[in-house]
Amino acid sequence: MNLEITKHNIFVDEAWSFIMPDHEKWSKEIKNIILVENNKEIHNHTTIPDEDCNVKAKRTAWDSHLRYPQIRSLTDELSNIIRYWIKKENFDAPTVIVNDCWINWYEKNDHAMPHDHEVHLSLVYFVDVEDSGADFLFHKPGRFALIRKENNETFCNNIKSVKVKNGTVLMFNGNLSHSVTPNLSNSPRITFTANYRVDYQEKRGDY
Repeated sequence: MNLEITKHNIFVDEAWSFIMPDHEKWSKEIKNIILVENNKEIHNHTTIPDEDCNVKAKRTAWDSHLRYPQIRSLTDELSNIIRYWIKKENFDAPTVIVNDCWINWYEKNDHAMPHDHEVHLSLVYFVDVEDSGADFLFHKPGRFALIRKENNETFCNNIKSVKVKNGTVLMFNGNLSHSVTPNLSNSPRITFTANYRVDYQEKRGDY
């Protein structure tokens, strides 16, 4: 049969990354907060939530930017970077607002289950992760796929691992499902997560 069949790539997702300016400074600030949070009996202070969630590790409260001035300064710096990136990419996002943010620290065997965030933009700042042996994974939904005969296995890979180093900041659509594999080391794996929503002051028509 002489028939031309064209392949189309559908819904190609994108993610962006950069190295956090003044990483050593922010890393020190975040680790100092963790030190306080881990020593409640000394400082008589902790924001670690009691409720369970998809992050099977210790974390600060969801509104950490309202509780710690250092985190507020960090989210302000990240917001400036996001506004620069929005302008460069020509996105229609007039105002970005921090929806929530928190610090994660994964001790040995701690991990995060696949989950997503119902926001326009999610951001993960990898503060101290290189020695943990853990991976940050993206998950594509879908349980059925056609497999080519030349493939040696019938497994369809719907998971992508993202290689990062200390200081990397990863930005992506909050609807993308993601997870973290278990920390294999005795050192804490430290990340900071912030979710941003876009505020439209004026009604948008069709593009």
